[in-house]
Amino acid sequence: MRSWFARLGPGMMLAAIAIGVSHLVQSTRAGADYGLLFALIITVIVVLKYPAFRFAVEYASATGDSLVQGYARHSRFALAWLAVAFFLDMFVATAAVALVTAGLFISIFELPFTGPLVAAALTVASATLLLNGRYLKAERIVRVLVVLFCILSVLAMLLALPLLGSDGREVFAAFTPDRAFAVFVIAAAGWMPMPMTGSIFHSMWICEKRRVASAEFDRRQALLDLKVGYGLTLVIALCFLVLGTAVLFQTERVVPETTGAFATELLSIFTTVIGDWSYPVIATAAIAVMWSTLLALLDALPRVSDQLVGLFTTRAADAPSRYTAFLVIQVVGVFLLLMFLLRGFTTYIDFATGAGFVAAPALAYYNYRAVTSGAVAGVYRPTRALIAWSWTSVVVLAVCALSFFALRLF
Repeated sequence: MRSWFARLGPGMMLAAIAIGVSHLVQSTRAGADYGLLFALIITVIVVLKYPAFRFAVEYASATGDSLVQGYARHSRFALAWLAVAFFLDMFVATAAVALVTAGLFISIFELPFTGPLVAAALTVASATLLLNGRYLKAERIVRVLVVLFCILSVLAMLLALPLLGSDGREVFAAFTPDRAFAVFVIAAAGWMPMPMTGSIFHSMWICEKRRVASAEFDRRQALLDLKVGYGLTLVIALCFLVLGTAVLFQTERVVPETTGAFATELLSIFTTVIGDWSYPVIATAAIAVMWSTLLALLDALPRVSDQLVGLFTTRAADAPSRYTAFLVIQVVGVFLLLMFLLRGFTTYIDFATGAGFVAAPALAYYNYRAVTSGAVAGVYRPTRALIAWSWTSVVVLAVCALSFFALRLF
């Protein structure tokens, strides 16, 4: 059992990216505002995105390269789409994750500082840690923290089940397809269970894992690793939806608009369900999983940026890594965004998560093109059913992307 757990890696890093803003914030808000009505929406969007992540495993396993190289082999236009996606993640997404993490620190330790200031400090501290260990250190920490938080979340959800429908409350909101509902669906789904760029991260982590683990991490193990990590993202999303429904839906409690206040409300959900005695454990686990999300983003995005710039400038493959330089750029960009451009907490979170759809259809399409290219053969190529599944995903994501722009412009 220990050996099996030790071989898990990229899937846990994937879960670390996912189990963060989309789960703690958006799933909880979905339960608070709409009850269990959102369960179907969450499940559908998670299922629709799966082919892109499956293709990441197949491509990396077949070629030994990440999807970044797959995009480069296709066209510079494909690389341009990837650059757009990672520009958004490098600054907008990282700032959102840092902000939620900061809210937890402010609430738990009663810090007398603003959310943006604490978020900036956490970003710098996390980047400093990664400079001394990078992938292996991140993987070891993340694997344990994500599993611990998942256990606590499932336990809280099970204990919350008797509260559903208590005091005569409903568990499903009346379906009203108005603009407010559409805006929230797009915002919640953009990062549910994570942005599509997570598939690119995953392909890179598989290559890194294969480099350090050799034959111990073959295609079969990589697929199992994906299913474990990706499956956890759906389970935990539904857990937070149930918690939001059980404790907040159809009550007088309102989801707060500031980082610290939201974190306080989130932790109170757990203590309401489990008991006050659990606060230290829940607080520690919540900080751990959000910090692990921030750590995973800071580990992955500079790697991708380095590769993208190298491919655009035709830099030699054996040129020294510029990981540190891109990490510094990311930290500076996040700092500027947090300190000078940030507006309301939930407004920014909705914008950041909704923006996850900007490049999502293109990435889903190019992941498909990569895994069906001449570089991939035999068992690694998708079946007809998986291809149909992938095209359905591309179409739905395209509709969501167009809706995001329409809702923002009109």
